[in-house]
Amino acid sequence: MKRLDLYVGKIVLGAFCAALLFFLFLSILVDLLNNLPRYAERAANENLGGVELAIYLALYYSKLLPVLITTVTPFATVIAGMFAVARLHSANEIVPMLFVGRSIHRVLAPILGCGALGCVLMVSSWQWVVPQVGAALATNETFLRQGSAMQKSLVHERSSEWPHQFMYVLAYDPVNKRMQDVRMLIQGELDSDAALVTAKAGTWDSQRGDWLLDGGRYDRSDGGQPQQWLKRPDLTPEVLLQQSRETIDPETMSYTDLAELIEARPNRADVRLALHRHVTYPLANILLLLLSLPMAVRYERGSRVDRVLATMAMCGAYFLLDLVCQRLGQREWIHPIVAAWSPTIVFGSLGVVMFSSTRS
Repeated sequence: MKRLDLYVGKIVLGAFCAALLFFLFLSILVDLLNNLPRYAERAANENLGGVELAIYLALYYSKLLPVLITTVTPFATVIAGMFAVARLHSANEIVPMLFVGRSIHRVLAPILGCGALGCVLMVSSWQWVVPQVGAALATNETFLRQGSAMQKSLVHERSSEWPHQFMYVLAYDPVNKRMQDVRMLIQGELDSDAALVTAKAGTWDSQRGDWLLDGGRYDRSDGGQPQQWLKRPDLTPEVLLQQSRETIDPETMSYTDLAELIEARPNRADVRLALHRHVTYPLANILLLLLSLPMAVRYERGSRVDRVLATMAMCGAYFLLDLVCQRLGQREWIHPIVAAWSPTIVFGSLGVVMFSSTRS
């Protein structure tokens, strides 16, 4: 990179980090102020003191940070780009850059590089970080909003190898590591190999590394017999929470998990929509810069407030269309793929035209 690229990149990177921290803090503050009375009530019902509640909330919001990053990063990218251009304008540094032979697109290239960095940050967070905290977040949110950490209707599937196993749990208590109303269907390569394991309850035995069944039975077409252990040492309590498909929000699942879930549940529109939004939403970091930078780069005199308001209106229109398409796609009024890609195609085309027509 040239020296000017490093100079502009340093400005926009500093602005990006500051804006990202601000939006993360603002999101946590808004959630805390809106729900603090409810959280205090739950803590009183569970006999938690003020210190215990503070520690619990600190751990909860630390787990929430990766999810918030996948939400607010495009906003931070736009603010950083606008701030960088405004700083260069206020110091009268853009015109000398143009005077030495650089086009305005070359001057703004480091800012678009920051947008690409935001894309990488969101994709990495969605693939490797968010899935690790998704199950724990579901448990914490259930406790804070309902006063209990009990999880309802857990479904776990293992269909990548034979025998295929599909398990349904009516309720699961992650504190005591106890399942209620357990049913596991085992499918072999032949229909005659099918079996059903049922139990009133199952408790995790850490020493044995398996689930101890209460009233467990193993039934096949040729008969049945009692069964004491589930015989699933791979299905630890952590794995059960992380990979249970019915309790985890698709927005907190990785690309790999969503692809596997689509193969197992091809009729779930919300899962297909989430997978494609995992691709299109990170692109908003670059797309919104293509829309906002041409408005920020102005050589005529005029109110900067008008430019900022115009940029906010353009970005707001994008997010409004994205929200509408999400709702339509989840209700299957339009195809999920069309719902996920429509805002990107519409505003992406507009952004390319506006950015390419920026005057030098």
